[in-house]
Amino acid sequence: MTGFIVVGTDTDAGKSGFSAQFLQAFPGRFAYWKPAETGDSDTETIRRRAPSATVFEPLARFAEPVAPMLAAAREGRRMPSIAEVVAGVPDSPLPLLLETFGGPLSPWDNTALQAEMIAALGWPTILVTLSKVGAVARILQALAGLREFGILPAAVVLLGPEDEFAVRQIEKHADAAVVSLAFTDSGDATEIECNRAAFDRVSTALQTPFTHPAPTIADFIRRDRASVWHPYTSLESPDDPLVVVGARAEFLHLADSRRLIDGIASWWTILHGHRHPPLMAALHRASREIDHVLFAGVTHPAAITLAEQLLATAPWPSGKVFFSDNGSTAVEVALKMAYQTWCHRGDPHRQLFVGFDNGYHGDTFGAMAAGRDPLFFGRFDPLLFETLKIPVSAGRLDDALTRHRDRVAAVILEPLVQGAGGMRMHSPQELRDIFAVTRSHGVLFIADEVMTGCGRTGSMWAFEQAGIAPDLICTAKTLAGGVLPLAATLVSPDVVAGFQTEDRTKTFFHGHSFTGHPLACAVAVANFHEMATGQWKDDANRIEAVWRERLLPLSENRDVAVRIRGSIAAIEFAGTGGYLSELGQRMRAIGLSRGVMLRPLGNVLYAMPPLRTSDDSLHRIADAMIACAGSGE
Repeated sequence: MTGFIVVGTDTDAGKSGFSAQFLQAFPGRFAYWKPAETGDSDTETIRRRAPSATVFEPLARFAEPVAPMLAAAREGRRMPSIAEVVAGVPDSPLPLLLETFGGPLSPWDNTALQAEMIAALGWPTILVTLSKVGAVARILQALAGLREFGILPAAVVLLGPEDEFAVRQIEKHADAAVVSLAFTDSGDATEIECNRAAFDRVSTALQTPFTHPAPTIADFIRRDRASVWHPYTSLESPDDPLVVVGARAEFLHLADSRRLIDGIASWWTILHGHRHPPLMAALHRASREIDHVLFAGVTHPAAITLAEQLLATAPWPSGKVFFSDNGSTAVEVALKMAYQTWCHRGDPHRQLFVGFDNGYHGDTFGAMAAGRDPLFFGRFDPLLFETLKIPVSAGRLDDALTRHRDRVAAVILEPLVQGAGGMRMHSPQELRDIFAVTRSHGVLFIADEVMTGCGRTGSMWAFEQAGIAPDLICTAKTLAGGVLPLAATLVSPDVVAGFQTEDRTKTFFHGHSFTGHPLACAVAVANFHEMATGQWKDDANRIEAVWRERLLPLSENRDVAVRIRGSIAAIEFAGTGGYLSELGQRMRAIGLSRGVMLRPLGNVLYAMPPLRTSDDSLHRIADAMIACAGSGE
C-alpha cells in the first residue's frame, strides 16, 4: 500500500492529534506527509510527538492560519495543483499517512475541491471528527460529500469520550468501520495503550497488514498459476502476471509498490480514467437501491434512461436498444437479428455474412465466424457458419455482393479502426463507399463499435465521420466507462419493424441473465452525463495532438508505419511473426521498465489511454513507444 489519507469533517476535527497517536501506536511503521499547511506547522508537531516516524516536508507552507488557497493568494503564491500533489508523493519505503486540511469540500485551489485531490490519489481514507454535539450530522454530511466523488472511507473515527449512540447512528448510514477512540490529545503512552484495540480496528479496516506479515508477490503468483487460466495466455507463459492491487485515473498500482500508466485503458474499456468519481458515486447510489432483477417482462429506470440516451446518439429518428453483457454478445445479437429480419421478410436463404480482412468481432461462435481469424479461430472453422472475408475495399465488396446476389444477410465492419486485427485504419471516405455498396445491393450493415464507440476516434461513434446510418450498431467496452460489463445493440426502425407483430413465433428469442443489469446501467447513465459535457472531445483532440507531435516522425523510417485516429496510436514494425512475434514481448518489457503498461499485438505496438490521461503521462507513453521503436529497428 502506498499510503492512506486522514481527512476531517472540518477544521479542528482532530486530524493531527489522531495522526500523531496513530504514528505512536505503530512506531517506525509509517511515514507522515501533509502536502499543504498553514499557520503553526503540523509537520513539526508530528516530528516532536512521533519521533520514530519518517516525516516529509510539505509541498507548500503558508504563514497565515487561514484556508491554504487564501493564504497562498495573500502571499502572492499559488497552491500546488492536484497533479503536482500526485506527482510529488514522497518516495517512501514506508506507507504514508497523508493528513489533509479543513474538510473534504474545502477548496483546494481555484478550480478543485480537496475531495478531488483525495479521489485523485485513490488511497484508503479515514474520516475523523471530535465526539461532541453534532458529531453524527458532521460525519454524515462529510460522508455524503465524499461519496459524490466516489470516495468511500474505510473507517470513521470519533475522537473523545465514548459515544455509543453516535456510533450506532453512524453505522446505519456508513459503509465503513466506525471506531470510538478515547482521546484527550495528551499522546501519553497510557492513553495510546488504552486505545490499542481501536487502532487495530482501524488498521484492519484499512486492509493493511500492519501487525501481520502480508502475502508476498510470490505467494500471489504461485496461487494464480495454480488456479487461474488467463485469456490469450499460454499456460506455460514465461512471464509472471502483474499483481494489481489498486487503480486511479490513468494509473495501476501494483503489489510491489510500482505505479504503471495504463496505456491501453485496460483492454480499451476505461473511458475517462480508473475509478472516475462521478461513475463510482453513481455505482454507490444505485447499490443502495437495487442489485439485480431479470429483464424479461421487467424494466427499471436506469435501463430506460440509458436506452433513451443511446438512441439520442443514433442516426435514425427512433429505434430500439437490446442490452447484453459484452462485445461478443452484442455482435451475436446483431447477427441473429440480421438473419431473422430476412426470415420475416420472406427471404430465409440470405444466410451469408461478409466480414473484412483483419476484422475481429469477438470469441463466441457467431462473432468468430464473422471474423474468422486463422490464428485464433482456425481450428474451430468446421464448426462455424459460412461467411466471406474480403479486403477493406468498396470495389471488392461490390464484386462479392454481385457474385452472391440475394444470399448475403449483412456486412459487418469495425468503422475506421480494426482493433485486435492490428489497429488497421481506413478513411471515412472508404467507409462511406462501403456503406453505399451495401445500400445499392439492399444488404444490412452492422457497425461493430465495441472498441471505437464513445469518443475513441474523435466522434461519439466512428461511423459518424462517414455520415452513414448503419442498420445495427454494437457497443460495449466503454459503455459503462469500463466500471462494469455492459453491452448494447442499437437497432434501426427498419429492422425493428420486422419484429413488431402479434405473431409470437417471430419473437427475438435471445437474452442473458444479466441483460440490462441495473448497476451497470446506472453507471452508464452517469457516463453519458459525463459525455454530455463535451470534455471528451477536447481530450480526444489533445491526445491525438500529442501522438502526431511525438509519434508521426517515426514514420520517416521506411520499416515503421504509424497510424493515428483520435486517441488511438499504432506503430507497425516490418517483419514476420504477426501476433506471435517475439518483438511484442520485448516491447512490453520496455514499456514496463518505463512505468507504462502496453500490450502489443505482436509486431504492432499501440496506445489507447483513458481520455483524461494527463499530458505528462501521455508524453511518458510516447517516450516508451519511441524507446520500443528503437529496439525494433
